[in-house]
Amino acid sequence: MGFDQKALKLVGKKVEVKMFNGSVIKGTMSHVSKGYVCFITTFKRADTEEFSFRRLSLKDVTSMIEVKR
Repeated sequence: MGFDQKALKLVGKKVEVKMFNGSVIKGTMSHVSKGYVCFITTFKRADTEEFSFRRLSLKDVTSMIEVKR
């Protein structure tokens, strides 16, 4: 199974992605389009919870794992 097929199964779920450069990104996968995976990541600063959108190329992904909530 390729990463594009695996990504389609993980849309809408909380996922941990490891990249080719060694970085690890956790977030909710929002959609897959034209070889890219889009994530909504959240992080807390002081009293607020901020959202960030990340767009990652499937070429750079080395692993995708669903994170249990």
